[in-house]
Amino acid sequence: MMRHNTGYNAARYQRFDGVILTIKKNHSSYQIMTVFTLQQGWFRVFLNTSRKHRNQGIGSLSALSIITFDAWERGGSLTLGEYECVVNTLISYLTVESYAYAQICIEMVLHLIPEKAADRNVYGLLCRYSKLVGEKNERILTVITGWQLVALAGFCPDIDTVHIYRKGITDTGRPVYYLSEEPEPALPAVMLPLSVQQLWKTILAYDW
Repeated sequence: MMRHNTGYNAARYQRFDGVILTIKKNHSSYQIMTVFTLQQGWFRVFLNTSRKHRNQGIGSLSALSIITFDAWERGGSLTLGEYECVVNTLISYLTVESYAYAQICIEMVLHLIPEKAADRNVYGLLCRYSKLVGEKNERILTVITGWQLVALAGFCPDIDTVHIYRKGITDTGRPVYYLSEEPEPALPAVMLPLSVQQLWKTILAYDW
């Protein structure tokens, strides 16, 4: 159980439940943690890494760890207080390729979900991802999680009625496709097979 640090102004004290996304060094005695919380979505918190603050929590802080923490507002910024962190130790055994997939998932969260936009479903999805990294195939896990993130962010057309069009090719010769909820007569249409529609629905509803 965490202790309340009475050295701070209690009026500015807040408690959060979250999943750590990134930790980056900002100063010799400070780091910045980006965390997605149940209460306020994702935001950044300052970590004081000076010697006198090193023993303020339980568990090492690392990406994709689940954390409960106190934060204290100082000059408009949040500083980490006491915390309890549950680390998925399997993450340290990931190959470079597998770790890259985990980073892709984190980047998708930061680019698809606005800062401080609380979303219980996104939080739950990240908690599951954190617990399954190292147990499941990271490529499949990240692909499914990525599609679900896209849908939770609002980028999900009606699968039964969506229109798909071919819109040129890339420099490497790969076709570019365009999805629209409205007919686009000027573009060549592409039929979406029923099997693909069903697979799409299965991925969005998949529950590990």
